[in-house]
Amino acid sequence: MAGQHRGCARNLLAAYQGVQKTDVTMSTFTQMGIGWQLGIASGWGTYGVNLAVQLARRGIVPALLSLAQHLELTKDQATALKAAIVEHKRWARLLFRGANLPFPILHGLGNDLNIQMPFQGLRGRPNVGVVFFESAAISSPNLKRARETFSVIVTGSSWNAQILESRGLVVRNCRQGIDPELFFPGLRTARFAGRFAIFSGGKLEYRKGQDLVVAAFKRFHKRHDDALLVTAWHNPWPQFAESFAQSPNVSCVPGTDEHGRLDVAGWLRANDLPDSAFLDLGPLANSTTAPLLREVDVALLPSRAEGGTNLVAMECMACAVPVILSRNTGHLDLIRPGNCYSLDFQSPMSGAANRADVEGWGESSVEEMVTKLEQAYTDRADAARRGAVGAAFMKDWSWSAQTDRMLAALAEFS
Repeated sequence: MAGQHRGCARNLLAAYQGVQKTDVTMSTFTQMGIGWQLGIASGWGTYGVNLAVQLARRGIVPALLSLAQHLELTKDQATALKAAIVEHKRWARLLFRGANLPFPILHGLGNDLNIQMPFQGLRGRPNVGVVFFESAAISSPNLKRARETFSVIVTGSSWNAQILESRGLVVRNCRQGIDPELFFPGLRTARFAGRFAIFSGGKLEYRKGQDLVVAAFKRFHKRHDDALLVTAWHNPWPQFAESFAQSPNVSCVPGTDEHGRLDVAGWLRANDLPDSAFLDLGPLANSTTAPLLREVDVALLPSRAEGGTNLVAMECMACAVPVILSRNTGHLDLIRPGNCYSLDFQSPMSGAANRADVEGWGESSVEEMVTKLEQAYTDRADAARRGAVGAAFMKDWSWSAQTDRMLAALAEFS
């Protein structure tokens, strides 16, 4: 049966390429496979879409191996990916069958360098791992498998790169980017006039630290009743929110509504916030967030760990929103003097109940978070300066520039 599957894969590849020469190498960059699902409401989904668009614009055909059922694309993205989307079903047939393909395949890796199940049998030339792991704990068998499977592993943060390099893996650090056509400083429309709007975004889960946001905002709101918490905490995997059961900062875990989606508003009410104190934005397409970001006064993002550099933080900074960032893990690549407010008091969590899944994490101080909010509230001119410096910093972080860096790094392994 395995031989039949490999035969089917070879036939499909031959049919797709027709009479074209199949000796595709990294030096020509004519094609590249993306081995994770594109278009879902997550960092991976956004990353995949923007990477595919940049490849297509360079004449590199993106082989899209997995697409979300409902793709959220801008008009320009849809145009750039039209041909690749049409060919998607051809490539999707290779999943679970396995194939050795004559062009690079980028494999999305999870924590512990796990390869996603549908893509395990695919091999590219070269075979490349892409990772944003959220725990420094990696098992010896998986380290060995990664060395044998991948020519190189692309990391999304210096934190990830340093950990893998220290364990003997070949690594190139290539961070994610932002779309400067969507995320840029702009005029406000006074949507939150008379309010001090505090934005917090990211998947609702313990790692992202929304329990810390709730605790800090409750204290801050008692001092300033004009404060408004604006949340974009949708998580397509509601079960992950159950991780808040371990937090002493909130009274309960988030529930779900009649549609099975996380009930963020209900969770905030259960934690003693009145309806007038918050606005839950619900699920948002990445392309629609920028106008909302330009309306807020500050962003509060106290993640306990970021495998990458936190797309939400980057997009806030690109829009000149002053951000409050935890000084740990992937956020370290974003923090520079004067370009944000940093949460410098970080309690290590590695020893928490001997849990490997939090190795390398940092716990921010709720008191310091309130202090930084007070600074942004009382000195609006300084907050604006930090926002402007952050936006200038992000100008070198476009998806175009970051894709060029990745392609240059992968060219070494052609």
